[in-house]
Amino acid sequence: ELRRAFEQDQFALLYPPQIDLRDGRIRGAEALLRWQPPTRGLLSPVSFIDVLAQTPIAPAVGEWIMRTACAQARGWRERVPGFRIGVNLFEAQVRSAQLRNVVERVLGETGLPPEGLELELLENTMIRHDGALLQVLQALRAMGVGLAFDDYGTGFASLSLLKRFPVSRLKIDRSFIRDVISDPEDAAIVRAVIYLGRSFGLEVIAEGVETKAQLDFLAANQCTQAQGYLFGRPMTAQAFTSELARAAVLP
Repeated sequence: ELRRAFEQDQFALLYPPQIDLRDGRIRGAEALLRWQPPTRGLLSPVSFIDVLAQTPIAPAVGEWIMRTACAQARGWRERVPGFRIGVNLFEAQVRSAQLRNVVERVLGETGLPPEGLELELLENTMIRHDGALLQVLQALRAMGVGLAFDDYGTGFASLSLLKRFPVSRLKIDRSFIRDVISDPEDAAIVRAVIYLGRSFGLEVIAEGVETKAQLDFLAANQCTQAQGYLFGRPMTAQAFTSELARAAVLP
C-alpha cells in the first residue's frame, strides 16, 4: 500500500513554523510527512511511519521529502534571509553511504544553499553507527548543512554524543514541554537541555509549545526558538507562503 502511495503521489508535506522567541518572527519550518489515501483522508505519521521506515522505498521517499522541502525553502528564503528547513532522515538514509551525495544532488537541483537545510537525527540512530557515519556528518557540516538532534532527551544516547557528533542544534521533545509549568522534573530537564546547548555553542528549539505560559517559561530560561500549535499548526506550502507574506507586513 505504501509503495503504491509513493508511486501515485499520495504523500504530501506540511510545514509548522519555527519562531525566533527574541523577535517573534518566523525563521524556519520543519517538513512533516502526511499520507492522503483516496478513501481515508489525511493520515498522520503515527499511522504509517514505523512501517514505512522498514520498507525498501524508505530512502526514495526520504529523498523526495528532502527535494520537495528544499525546493519550497528556496522560495521562502528569498522572503526571509537565513530561512532554514528541517528534514527528518529515515535510518535507512543514515545507513546509506550515499547520504552526502544525495544531499549535494538535492541542493544542486533545488538551488537551496547548504545553510538553508537542517537534517534531523534521532539520538538512538547515532549510537548504532560507526565512524563512517561520523565522517559523513562532518563533511555535511563542513558544507554548511545543519544537523539537529531531534526529540533530544528521549533516547538512550550519552552526553558524550554532543562532543563526538557535529550537531548544531538540539530539539527539546514536546513530552517535556507539555507539563513544564506543573512538573518540576520536566522543568529541570528543559533548563538542563538549554544549558547544555548554550555550553556547547548549540542552538536550542523547543517543540510542542501550545500555551503562553510555556512560551514565557522558555523565554525566561533563554531558549531562543520554538515551534508548536501556539504559533501555527502544520500547514500546506501555499498556506505557509501566505503566512510569511502576512508576517512580513507586521510591525
